[in-house]
Amino acid sequence: MATTRARTTPLILLLLATLLCAAAASFSEDREPWRCVRRCEDRPRHERSRCLQQCRQEEREERGRHELLGRRGDRRGEGSGDEREQEQGQSREPYVFGERSFRRVVRSDQGSVWVLRPFHEASKLLRGIRNYRVAVLEANPRSFIVPSHTDAHCICYVAQGEGVVTTIENGERRSYTIKEGDVFVAPAGTVTYLANTDGRRKLVIAKILHTISVPGKFQFFFGPGGRNPESILSSFSKSVQRAAYKTSSDRLERLFGKQDKGIIVRASEEQVRELRRHASEGGHGPHWPLPPFSESHGPYSLLDQRPRIANRHGQLYEADARSYRDLAEHDVRVSLANISAGSMSAPFYNTRSIKIAYVLDGEGHVEIVCPHLAQGGESEHGHSGRRSERGRSRRSEEEQSEGGEEEQEQGQQQEEEQEQAGQGYHTIRARLSRGTAFVVPVGHPVVEVASQNSNLQIVCFEIRAEKNEKVFLAGANNVLKKLDDAAKELAFAAKAKEVDEVLDAQREQGFLAGPEERSRKEWEQEEGHGGRRGRREEREQEEERQGRRGRREEREQEEQREGQRGRKEREQEEERQGRHGRREEREQEEERQGGRGGRREELAEAFLRMATA
Repeated sequence: MATTRARTTPLILLLLATLLCAAAASFSEDREPWRCVRRCEDRPRHERSRCLQQCRQEEREERGRHELLGRRGDRRGEGSGDEREQEQGQSREPYVFGERSFRRVVRSDQGSVWVLRPFHEASKLLRGIRNYRVAVLEANPRSFIVPSHTDAHCICYVAQGEGVVTTIENGERRSYTIKEGDVFVAPAGTVTYLANTDGRRKLVIAKILHTISVPGKFQFFFGPGGRNPESILSSFSKSVQRAAYKTSSDRLERLFGKQDKGIIVRASEEQVRELRRHASEGGHGPHWPLPPFSESHGPYSLLDQRPRIANRHGQLYEADARSYRDLAEHDVRVSLANISAGSMSAPFYNTRSIKIAYVLDGEGHVEIVCPHLAQGGESEHGHSGRRSERGRSRRSEEEQSEGGEEEQEQGQQQEEEQEQAGQGYHTIRARLSRGTAFVVPVGHPVVEVASQNSNLQIVCFEIRAEKNEKVFLAGANNVLKKLDDAAKELAFAAKAKEVDEVLDAQREQGFLAGPEERSRKEWEQEEGHGGRRGRREEREQEEERQGRRGRREEREQEEQREGQRGRKEREQEEERQGRHGRREEREQEEERQGGRGGRREELAEAFLRMATA
């Protein structure tokens, strides 16, 4: 009996687990169509069917990836960083990178450095920026990053906190204080070290690295160090070390063998004060504040400048070669977009620059219009590319049967139609949150939308910024408004006046009310109109009720007056009738009295006659 129960229990548990998994999968599948419907509901009607097909295909691919990763995880545990990179590489969003796309290259108790994988490994469409990488430094309060240099130029933006940065270039040491909103440059080969001087907040620095040695690859080189980080000096032979420093090997081994706390270490309050004092003594040099095209070797405060675009929906701050000379040789523009909650950037594209963006704070989403994915130009990532592969395999099978040549011609014709200009675009729509990076290629229209709950702050590094122009496709500075009337009529197949009515409706520029905010305002206006209409109807109904009540009261009063008049008439009638009756009664009484008197007189006369006889 006990043996039978022991054998049955695992089978029951296995059955329950299977049922739970099936229920969870069913629940997930039931929710996915609704996500696709919500995603595609704001598309034009003729694009909704295609949007739903793409969305459902993405959901199926996502489930397949999760199942594959789950099986790998069962075999290999948590999995390696390479597997996670391959997972991201198969994404349908080759321009957007979540936190899992970053790899931690520096790990310490006092902080870390995260680096985004090379762009050209993520997608063939990003080969144009293969020489650039994105990195983020996070340093705990009162921490120190040991001196080092890299084989890449670093363009940095202070996202949070404050500190001190020191550079040694051309034999000259310069120390500067940095704070949130500052931009600074550390050229390749420059010895750089910094400290977080704030005792409470982390120091967070977002930066791009322009690699100049191996495309897409860079390395840290630590002069001072020991076992962790390892000093580059300890890698030379003992004889070279002794000759270079004119010191015994024992002393050198003791010096280069002490440090083992990592690249980011804890600093005492006294050491932090000393670093801060050197920064205040070093100052910003004789050229601060920086005039245009001056020599500058210090930070540039982006937030202290006048924003290029500003309204109630957001602000845009920019630093370029004219305002900050250190950016000139790197041909990079650094900007900060602060989009108010519920608002969005106006649709625009860059004429020359590739934009590398990193989300500092807030939530929202981004939409990037890409023709390459729609045309199957990226077979590794694009749905159309996979469709072309399936078409080729299908055609190869049909070539072996009758009628295969005809099907092949039809397939080639479909591919040619896909390559025709203006035949369709793929819209990449991705969520944005703190730590998300995304890329917008040249000429690709983009819109960034902030959620209803918080502002969306994005730092942008625009590569090849010289002579670049932001071309807006909506708003008061809409480029389409510059078209000739004839061009408008020919392009839109509508009258120029009708086109102008649409293009001129939006009066703001740069940042606009977002879709949700506009829908809410329209709803409130509709509610306002409906409320006024409802109140008017209520008043009319009330007036009607009042009229009925008034007419009823008038009738009652009329009836009351008529009743009173009738009662008076009846009373008067009764009174007249009463008087007439009483008069008749008196007459009758008098007549009776008269009759009695006459009889008495007759009796008296009779008695008198009898007495006299």
